[in-house]
Amino acid sequence: MNGSVAPGQGRPGRGWQKVAELGVMVGEGGARSCATCGAGVRAYQYRFHPMGSRQFERCIGFAWCPDCRVYVSALVHVPREQVLVDALADLPAGERERLERSETRLVAYLDRTSRRAGGAGR
Repeated sequence: MNGSVAPGQGRPGRGWQKVAELGVMVGEGGARSCATCGAGVRAYQYRFHPMGSRQFERCIGFAWCPDCRVYVSALVHVPREQVLVDALADLPAGERERLERSETRLVAYLDRTSRRAGGAGR
């Protein structure tokens, strides 16, 4: 498997799959769409290291296609002064830790909450 999903081979109703690369098309106004199915690509970044750490700017980034149910993750650089939205802030500590231990659970949660919020999380 090369880590990509063939056109028309989305994964609705199935679990999330991590891929090596997520084909993205950038449209008018910077809107990002999945190159496979055309759905809007969603993204989320969070800080892994505490504010006082020299590695504070090294963050975890996710991008996913909600229709193909595929995602990518990587270490990303986010400037120290950029404030990131904490999508997990309202969760009890135990639930937050459970989600952070599993990329697929985290992406599934982020996708559900972004759908309820009308696509927020981009």
